[in-house]
Amino acid sequence: MTSSAQTATLRLNCRDAKGIVYNVSKFIFERGGNIIDAQQHTEELHNRFFMRVYFDRASMAVTKKELRDDLEKLAVEFDMQAEWSFSDERRRMAVMVSKYDHCLYDLLLRHQYGEINADIALIVSNHPDLEDVAAQFRVPFVHVLVDAARREEAEKRTLELLRQHYIDFVVLARYMQVLSPLMVESFRNRIINVHHGFLPAFKGAKPYHQAYERGVKLIGATSHYVTEELDAGPIIAQETVPVKHTHSVAELIAMGRDIEKKVLAAAVKAHAEDRIMVYHRRTIVFE
Repeated sequence: MTSSAQTATLRLNCRDAKGIVYNVSKFIFERGGNIIDAQQHTEELHNRFFMRVYFDRASMAVTKKELRDDLEKLAVEFDMQAEWSFSDERRRMAVMVSKYDHCLYDLLLRHQYGEINADIALIVSNHPDLEDVAAQFRVPFVHVLVDAARREEAEKRTLELLRQHYIDFVVLARYMQVLSPLMVESFRNRIINVHHGFLPAFKGAKPYHQAYERGVKLIGATSHYVTEELDAGPIIAQETVPVKHTHSVAELIAMGRDIEKKVLAAAVKAHAEDRIMVYHRRTIVFE
């Protein structure tokens, strides 16, 4: 059985051409690697080829630097965008949250059970309410007050905290604040949000009340990367559940909480396992 500490993942994309799969497989084989899983996808609209290779590197005689250097030559040949990740370089994630605790609890429990391939290194909140939750799971918690007068100051403080804790990616677990372009740019395609709707959907306050009033037959949730355009980033995961006219607003809210947890967790796991590739305004999410 392969130890996860001796594996690596290669993600790449380039114009579709003959021989890419062969050359990538040969590249890994010649350096002593053993491919465990390989998936590929061709985007016909732009003739773009995407590939994710997960392999055992326990018997490889080359260093990580040598792997990266050698890959540059292959990348030049196919005009390829490629990146490595190594399982012994475990990512550090921060969770940002306001007062709703359901997504936070779910992520903390999944992390405790070993379901998330990253470490929850920090919790940042614009309210002090959930400090006890962080304490239960022994995760550092910092309250950063956000108000109209000190919004820029608060975000700079948050960015500094993320740097101090060596954070690789950020999860917004129902964090009820809009991030500035500076924050988004600092963590481009590394901030994951969950939206209480199957985008596009009811916007503004009380979405479940709006859904109830309109007599909807489906409710859902969407997890996506954050961009400067509100709730319009590349979508990672979505889910819906059927509802009936007999469901009350309270029941819709309860059902919505469950979907939000599941969708956010699916997105976080996919990101932590290097299964996502962003291309233009959409994502390719490998299984």
